[in-house]
Amino acid sequence: MASITSCQSKTSAGPTLPIEMTSTPSSSVEAPVQTPSSTPDHQIETDNADNPYDPFLYEIVDGFSNAQSEKLSGIVFYPPRETLFAVSDNGWIIEIKTNGTFIQKKQIRKKADFEGITYSPATGMLYVAIEGKEVILEINPETLEAERDFPIDRIFEGNVLLSPEGNGLEGITFVPASDGTANGSFYLVNQSKELGGTDPSIVFEVEINDAGSEPYARIMRYFSVGVTDLSGIHYSPSSRRLLVISDANNLLLEVGLSGQVLKTSLLPGKNQEGISTDADGFLYIAQDRKEALLKFTPLNNASDTEP
Repeated sequence: MASITSCQSKTSAGPTLPIEMTSTPSSSVEAPVQTPSSTPDHQIETDNADNPYDPFLYEIVDGFSNAQSEKLSGIVFYPPRETLFAVSDNGWIIEIKTNGTFIQKKQIRKKADFEGITYSPATGMLYVAIEGKEVILEINPETLEAERDFPIDRIFEGNVLLSPEGNGLEGITFVPASDGTANGSFYLVNQSKELGGTDPSIVFEVEINDAGSEPYARIMRYFSVGVTDLSGIHYSPSSRRLLVISDANNLLLEVGLSGQVLKTSLLPGKNQEGISTDADGFLYIAQDRKEALLKFTPLNNASDTEP
């Protein structure tokens, strides 16, 4: 069984720990005001002079309703098979083609709240964030069998960072080490309506410790992006940036690995809970609703969309 090589040191891109959290950071972003409009959920009016956000540089390709009656809470592109893996509540994992065609699904763990999924090229395995339990679950993409559990230590530098009474994990992504080795770490988001306090809305980095008989995940560092209700996260290898979404605020943030927010755009859709990109640059948004998946193409590739 493949194992994860543990990072033994903090990533060079990260800031010095700890990062001070405040209830009203200067970088906080207010939710956009929702006004009645005939514009479809997956379109954004970009010619509004009062729009303070960066342009959303994608164009809708399609919206897929899930014939398997599963509302999606996370999605990831899996390069070895060139397919998408998605997760939903009650422990379901679903594989679909990039055109929305269903391949297979399996209930891996009943009553488990799967809230995010990612892929590690270091192991070839899939990794799912389980809300409430605060566990990273390793899944074999060939058999869809659970391999190992990595409980996340809620304590960071002597303090509880992830409250047992909080909303918990909502997204996960894997970031390979910058030196090109098999090392790497996971970045996750904690969903919260508060920017500070005992259960802050944060992005945090963990490393896997699998040397002993009881493997676990240890928090290495964390940072705030100044936005509440974080619901998904994805690492873009081409830009070495994190794509972070907030469903209550309908926002897409491009964030450097140091925690600096570089761009903030209005995000199409509703109840957006997962985000991923594929090898051709298409963007996928998983939604916790009937139209479970939105597919976008970069504006400069709009003429090259799939039929």
